[in-house]
Amino acid sequence: MTLAELRSRLDRLGAGAVLRISDHDYERLFGINEVAAAKAAQFARKHHCVSVPGDGSVYFRKSSPDAYRSVELVQDAPPTSR
Repeated sequence: MTLAELRSRLDRLGAGAVLRISDHDYERLFGINEVAAAKAAQFARKHHCVSVPGDGSVYFRKSSPDAYRSVELVQDAPPTSR
């Protein structure tokens, strides 16, 4: 996966939809140092999403415009990619 592919997938998500990417893709795209989570969160916010690490994956969830940008995300939410 590339950043362009991730950007495209996040932009196509509907409100509340979840996209799961593997830890491997996450580390390749954002790194593994102390700044990686901040970079991923900033990238997610630009696409109206939140990012949450899970077990072996990172989840991006599209914010609902009705939730005033406060999104409750359950870490073990089932992945949805489209």
